[in-house]
Amino acid sequence: MRTSDVHDTDVHHPQDNVFSSEQPLTSWQPGQPIPRPEVVLFREFENYRETPPEGLEIEDVELIWWLVAANFTYQSLRERLIRVVAQRRDWGCFSFSPLADLDRNGRYPTAIVDLLIDILPKGSLISVEAEDCEGAEEPCEVGGSFIIQNEIWHDLTWSALGLAPVAPLPNHLRDARFSGDLGN
Repeated sequence: MRTSDVHDTDVHHPQDNVFSSEQPLTSWQPGQPIPRPEVVLFREFENYRETPPEGLEIEDVELIWWLVAANFTYQSLRERLIRVVAQRRDWGCFSFSPLADLDRNGRYPTAIVDLLIDILPKGSLISVEAEDCEGAEEPCEVGGSFIIQNEIWHDLTWSALGLAPVAPLPNHLRDARFSGDLGN
């Protein structure tokens, strides 16, 4: 299977981001239903083909990222998450999860996908074009999506939990956040 690296495509350029430095990444607020695109990729599969971090359910991961997007500006969140990326030394993970379609629509805020495109090194977030799957020796089941290395996605998700406001977190996520704060 041939894949196109997101940094080599003309699909989107993070520098084209129009987010105000004063505005959070999304207007969504806790208590509102999490917005979904009209077509949700991999809806028919368990966890939408995504592997959540150990100890979290897929709904937890979605809530964490929506809460963070509702409470941070692009630049502010970028500054925090780039540290996680900079600390990572092993980029040899060959296990990926799909996050969004090639227009960056999915179960996470588009601005989060934009941010990941901006901060992740080549090969850790990949756009898989449908035509890349044509003639593949093995079935290509993630064509038409952005896929991310599970290990960095999990690291970023745990970091995002540490950034999320405590009040709207369900009890089990508060417990996970506080145990993470204590170094457990």
